[in-house]
Amino acid sequence: MSGLFSTFNVATRGMSAQQKAIDVTTHNIANANTEGYSRQRATMETTKPFGMPTMNNAMGQGQLGTGVQISSIVRIRDSFLDYQVRTENGTKGLYEGRQNFLTEIENIFNEPSDTGVSTLVGKVFDSWQELSKHPESSNARTVVAQQSKALTDELNNTYNQLVKLKDNSQDVIKQNVIDVNNMLDQINELNQQVISVKVGGNEPNDLMDKRDLLVDQLSAKFGITIDKKSLAGENLKSTDNVGGSDPTKDLYLVKSNPNDKVSRFSYVNSIIPKGGQKLGEPGAYDVTYYKNGDMSSDKNKVTITMTLASSDEYKNLDQGRVLWADKEGYAIDKDGNRIAGQEFIGTDPTIGSALPAIDGAMGAATGTAIELFQPKNGELSGYMSVQKDIDVYVDQLNKLAKGIALSINAVHSGTSDENDPTPEGMLFFVNSDNSTTAGEKDINAGNISINEDILNDVMNINAGVGATPGATDGSRALAIAGLRDVRLDVQSISDTTDRKAFLTPPAGNSFSLDPTTGVDVVTSSTGGMTVNSYFKDTVNRLAVQTQEAKRIVTNHEALLAGLDESRTSISGVSLDEEMANMIQYQHAYQANAKIISTVDELLDVVINGLKK
Repeated sequence: MSGLFSTFNVATRGMSAQQKAIDVTTHNIANANTEGYSRQRATMETTKPFGMPTMNNAMGQGQLGTGVQISSIVRIRDSFLDYQVRTENGTKGLYEGRQNFLTEIENIFNEPSDTGVSTLVGKVFDSWQELSKHPESSNARTVVAQQSKALTDELNNTYNQLVKLKDNSQDVIKQNVIDVNNMLDQINELNQQVISVKVGGNEPNDLMDKRDLLVDQLSAKFGITIDKKSLAGENLKSTDNVGGSDPTKDLYLVKSNPNDKVSRFSYVNSIIPKGGQKLGEPGAYDVTYYKNGDMSSDKNKVTITMTLASSDEYKNLDQGRVLWADKEGYAIDKDGNRIAGQEFIGTDPTIGSALPAIDGAMGAATGTAIELFQPKNGELSGYMSVQKDIDVYVDQLNKLAKGIALSINAVHSGTSDENDPTPEGMLFFVNSDNSTTAGEKDINAGNISINEDILNDVMNINAGVGATPGATDGSRALAIAGLRDVRLDVQSISDTTDRKAFLTPPAGNSFSLDPTTGVDVVTSSTGGMTVNSYFKDTVNRLAVQTQEAKRIVTNHEALLAGLDESRTSISGVSLDEEMANMIQYQHAYQANAKIISTVDELLDVVINGLKK
């Protein structure tokens, strides 16, 4: 019914609603600079009016309003902009990760410079050219030895730095695995809290902001897909799921149902040959991984024996390092089942008997049994892909070093067969790891060095025709200097290539006598490249890759800045707007208070005025 008390109640509701609206505005202002915060708005609606039509209450003048109430406190958020930002985060993260390490590779190569490999290669051939003019000079021979040593030292240093950089990239991957798992645990916890608040009939705005901020950060690590569920719950999985087109095999990372199975990631720490094969060759390997990437305790250490059927399987495992795992961190197959392994508790190894065996043997698995996490976007993908690039540059550096060593050794010793019992000169370049036994066998950029006998006595350098090191003609030195312009089939060199295979037809290069000088020389290959050209092509390829990464990062930073500006214009807090709202709510509050004061005076007239 209407009356002064009804008016009093309407004003009271009005004051309460305006006060809550002021509280929301205050909360917005307080979080104006909070990362990930979405501004909130108090939604007001009229309360149930008086005089609803019934059999005894026909429609007359109309319904009488009973005031206002806060129906909900909502956050202002555009889900489509969130999707765009997260997609661009993944692409930017991919190339940002690549840019960081490709720039480091550029710094390692240090080209062009006066101390880089290309300059030192030129100085080596220049020193041989000078020796051909003064073969009797010990000073010229010393320059050859020292310039060559400077080249081998730089090759060794470049090789070692590249290997160390790859180790660093793997450390970054390991830390990312830990960070990702922590994020997923936090998102899962917030997910359950959001659902609980929703069940209670309230709006968990701040909790959803925290969850969205973590999802934004996660999207920079790898591509993600979010399925919205009831009560504001979310199911989250990687866009590079092992299930592919089969949804029954999707491995979810977060589920709105707390009892559902979810996945995590573990980190492969070591891959050790078990069958005596060289690292990278097919065969059995002991693969040790740490559950959830946590290497703080051996209790998290699990070793499985894997059979890798090809070198590509080894490379995928070595360059990826991240395994799909269950919530406890145990490696799983594509169906989400645990793969057997041997766990280590302290110093006593025990068999994880709760884990099902693969291929009927505890701890045995094939290379395709485990599921590698191979994202196509995000920082993790960038760090994984750059390892492949590092391997390529190490391989090209090895080919360069081996091509130089095999060709110069051939001319210096006068034979294309390293097993020739009657060489005209000793080896100039040797493998420092086995220089006393196999000479140049398995030589690469990491172990190439100058023969100690030459460094100790430069007169052992064979500069002329025949097998006399001290010969005063410079024909052999001139032939070695001429290797600068010989097109070597460097790109075809492999780990197993030896001097005989490199210089014997139908290989690209051959070794034959030059009738003019009387010295056996290396002939050019029609499909070969000079040493300098080969290295410059390697450096140019690196420069192109680095510039591409920088360009894409710059473009996506601009795109993300635009998307972030659009999102901020919707979800961000404008202090001017909030202050205007506060004044509006303040005036409404004061007006309602004035109504209460007026009703109080009227009630005083009604109650106390009747005494007169």
